[in-house]
Amino acid sequence: MNRFKHRKNKVLRFSGLNRPSAKFAPDAALEAYPLDIDLLVPGLRASNKIGAIKQLVDRLHRRGFIGDSLQFLQSVLERENLESTILAEGVALPHARCHSVHRLGLAVGVTQPPLEYPSGDDVGRIPVICLIAVPADAPSRYLDLMGLLAHRLSHAEIRAGLRAATTATELQALLARPYPCYGCQTAPGTLSGTPSCEEM
Repeated sequence: MNRFKHRKNKVLRFSGLNRPSAKFAPDAALEAYPLDIDLLVPGLRASNKIGAIKQLVDRLHRRGFIGDSLQFLQSVLERENLESTILAEGVALPHARCHSVHRLGLAVGVTQPPLEYPSGDDVGRIPVICLIAVPADAPSRYLDLMGLLAHRLSHAEIRAGLRAATTATELQALLARPYPCYGCQTAPGTLSGTPSCEEM
């Protein structure tokens, strides 16, 4: 019997992203947020969830996004225990607001094979981990970034592309390129805040 739960079409249930009032700004793109190529790891080697997150934390620390890496790691793991950060189809978005974070940062790791990933009440097989470091005084930009990531990662071809990427440049291109919303009358190159986006 498979001990891992796989939930399809699951809505992110943290940080208010499933609120009806949450909208994506027109013409918004992830390229407006930090996509440091040294924080994109297509061949992340780890034996478990904590090891994978720690490697991404260490990279954020080396690039100057966070000061006290241990404090931030503890904040992320405490946040993981509170509520699931697993997004459907093999993606997790661990995150934490912490005083040791100097500026908003995103680190992405892809593991092969996928890791057993307990988070809140969920357990999944997760190959793609997107770790967000949030300054204690910058909640609004963080929510915007989370919304954009949730929108981008709702598309199966983007998730497949991340899993198949072999270089940091490929990961960067997949995350940064504008991508239209299914169901919206949206020109290529924009992320829309129309009602159909809100119903995602």
